[in-house]
Amino acid sequence: MIRKNRLNKIYLIIFFLLSVGLITFFILRALEKNIDLYLTPSEVKAADFNQFDDFKLGGMVKVGSLQKLEGLEISFIVTDFQSEMTVIYEGVLPNLFKENSGVVATGSLNPEQNQFIATEILAKHDENYMPVKIEVQN
Repeated sequence: MIRKNRLNKIYLIIFFLLSVGLITFFILRALEKNIDLYLTPSEVKAADFNQFDDFKLGGMVKVGSLQKLEGLEISFIVTDFQSEMTVIYEGVLPNLFKENSGVVATGSLNPEQNQFIATEILAKHDENYMPVKIEVQN
C-alpha cells in the first residue's frame, strides 16, 4: 500500500513531466512554422526538384559572375565552394548585395537549363556589419 503523501508526490512528478513535455511540444510546433531554412547548390544538385517546387537557395555570390541582362534582369552564380548554380532575377537588388557576399534567393529551379529563377533576393551581411552613420545637423 502506497501512503497518500507518497502518492501525491508521484502525481505531482507525473504532472510536472507531462507539463514540460507539452510545453516543449508547443514551442517546437511554433518554431517549425517560423524557421526559414535554405539549401546550398550542392544539396540542390543532390536532391530531385522539379520546376514547381519553391525553395530557398543560399550561398556566396561568385566573384566576376554578376551580369546585367535586359532591363532589371540580372544573372549571377551562387556557390558553396563545392558546387555552383546560376541564378536569374528580375527586380531591384538589395543594397547589401555584392559579389563575394552571402545571398539567399527564393524561387524555383529550371531543370532544363540548370538555372534557379529567383522571385526574391535577400542579401546577408557578416557579423561586422555597421549601419551607415547618420549625421545630425544643428
